[in-house]
Amino acid sequence: MKKDLTLRYTLQQMAYWAAAAGVMSFATAYLLAKDFPASQVGVLLASGNLLSCLMQPILAERADRAGGDILKKLIVGMSLLSALCFALLPLLPLPRFVFGLLYLMGVFFLDAMLPLLNAISVAYNHCGCRINYGLGRGIGSFAFSIAALVIGKVIAAWGADWMIALAVALLLAHAAATPGYPSLGAMRPTAEEATRTECCSLPVFFSRYRWYCASLFGVALLAMFHAMTENYLIETVKPLGGDSGSVGVALFIATLIEMPVLIRFDQVRRRIADTWLLKIAGISFLIKAVLFLLAGSVAEIYLLQLLQATSYAFLSPTQLYYASHRVAPADMVKGQACITASYALGCALGNFAGGQLLHFFSLRVMLWSGVGIALAGTVILFLTVEHRDEWICREAAK
Repeated sequence: MKKDLTLRYTLQQMAYWAAAAGVMSFATAYLLAKDFPASQVGVLLASGNLLSCLMQPILAERADRAGGDILKKLIVGMSLLSALCFALLPLLPLPRFVFGLLYLMGVFFLDAMLPLLNAISVAYNHCGCRINYGLGRGIGSFAFSIAALVIGKVIAAWGADWMIALAVALLLAHAAATPGYPSLGAMRPTAEEATRTECCSLPVFFSRYRWYCASLFGVALLAMFHAMTENYLIETVKPLGGDSGSVGVALFIATLIEMPVLIRFDQVRRRIADTWLLKIAGISFLIKAVLFLLAGSVAEIYLLQLLQATSYAFLSPTQLYYASHRVAPADMVKGQACITASYALGCALGNFAGGQLLHFFSLRVMLWSGVGIALAGTVILFLTVEHRDEWICREAAK
């Protein structure tokens, strides 16, 4: 019988996404409360995402070449470093530059862990253990929704430093759950999943998987729209009479809606191909962009969060499965890292563009830009995801 590691993986997902609910989704509220102007908030968050985007493929190449238990070591190390960066913020009187730099590094370490967390699921499934990614990710979304609801109320009532304390505790719990996985070095891949190609370098990767890499531009644009609207949601609800508590409720609704889809995602994939799931996600993001533009009340913002079921809830897990079918097992960590790096790049651009558009223009301009960005991302996915790279065609012919 396969060793089932789903419970441990679920605990990791819960800790990760509950921490992310605070330091990412409420980053704007926190930094604005610390007297950072909106334009600087955008630059700061964009820099963290961009640094993560650049480092994720490099870390992944190291993990692909080293094999063994390097994934576990990287996850533990990055969890502890992220926790340390955030823990220093309320404890020390820091100049604004140092304060911003520590927040940036905390976001970077948290963001850069995501492809490693995805890859650990793939790695253990390849070695004969069982990890139900959809269940773990779905429960992680539920933890995100509860954390978002609680943190929104806490920030409105007592201030944003409590959010940092909770994030530090959750990151420490995430680090503590990781060493309990069995050693990958002592396990062998199953015959079906055994590596058939040599691990390649990053430049060769981009050449070997051209269509796969092209589709990542579409993912990046959808992420750009998603980050721009979610991280500046406080600015969207304020003119409608909302506050940080409204942001918490909106995020709670979105994650509550996505949770059952993620938990039963294996059943969804039996009925809809991964390529079509990506296309549907793009269309859903586009509809969401239009509805953000047209929303006239906080209640309407809550209502459009229902589209989370077919937008982010389809895009997030499909990334993992799409990569596993488009990339050789020897390059799997790079494949996961590149698609999450493209998402991080999109988030960086969304954070930067959102801050600049709000600062120099208006909320209306930002929302119109979101419609154009979501449209471009959807078109690129429709044009690229059905194409298969040469490596995939060779494997299919065997």
